[in-house]
Amino acid sequence: MDATPQARPAPLIYGYVWSARDQPERVADCQEALRQWSARRGWVLGAIFTDIGAPLDSADRIGFRGLLDALSLPNAAGMAVLDSGHLSPSANVVLEQVRQVRHLGAAVFVRDGGLPEAAAKLCQQQGQRTP
Repeated sequence: MDATPQARPAPLIYGYVWSARDQPERVADCQEALRQWSARRGWVLGAIFTDIGAPLDSADRIGFRGLLDALSLPNAAGMAVLDSGHLSPSANVVLEQVRQVRHLGAAVFVRDGGLPEAAAKLCQQQGQRTP
């Protein structure tokens, strides 16, 4: 009897993009960068949620709420953003967003780093089970 090990499925990740104004080319560039990063990491990119013109001083944004809904699905492994500027310049808002994601058991991946210290510490607690 030949026991072949089961391949581990690729982690399911959801992306998030924020733009101050309706700038379709910039948003498309960010979305493409998320697709390429996900492919390089071996992730399955389920969807990219976007907020355009939403205030950065609040964690309550329509696109971000959609992201949280997707992250509550059973196979969701985490969220990906290109840099912390897509979350907020406010350390408190970023910390709240990271807390919301981590509360769902999902990981937070920031390609270019730059998370405030408290938020980065929450991400360090993601453990070995995440991609």
